[in-house]
Amino acid sequence: MEIIRGGPEDVDTAALIWAHAVSRRDGYEAPTLAEARPGVESALANERPLLLIAREGGEAVGFVAGGPQGTDAAFINYVGVHPDAWGRGVGEAMLRALPGVLAELGYARAELLVFVDNTRGVRLYERLGWIKVGAPVPHPRNGRLEQRYSFASPISAPGARARSVGD
Repeated sequence: MEIIRGGPEDVDTAALIWAHAVSRRDGYEAPTLAEARPGVESALANERPLLLIAREGGEAVGFVAGGPQGTDAAFINYVGVHPDAWGRGVGEAMLRALPGVLAELGYARAELLVFVDNTRGVRLYERLGWIKVGAPVPHPRNGRLEQRYSFASPISAPGARARSVGD
């Protein structure tokens, strides 16, 4: 598996992965590209955008997208894996590559929100050292409970070195 830094040319790919993933996870018809694209574009519309793309056999199967939340923190808006690649370690590989990218972009930590009922996601974040912050809160549009998680990058510590990660 290859984890690369993405760019503007990867927005549609990320949006389609997200559309397929939420459709399968939540059991409804997949949003169209036109419906999914604005969210990913919005997450990357900042001075230090963060976009990782996971590829297997040259095909994009996952992505992480976000940007600044304050001066030293990133907010991860999206962690998406195409349903056809679920269970193959794609999410874990991207999250293990994340500290190095955070450091490259000048972030010391990251935060994200995850639906409490997304048990696979919750288990993954907790296993990789993400820490719950506060109590779960209802999502403003659908009322599902979301939990905030924080991750302090060990790579941002003085003397730490980035490392490559694969499956």
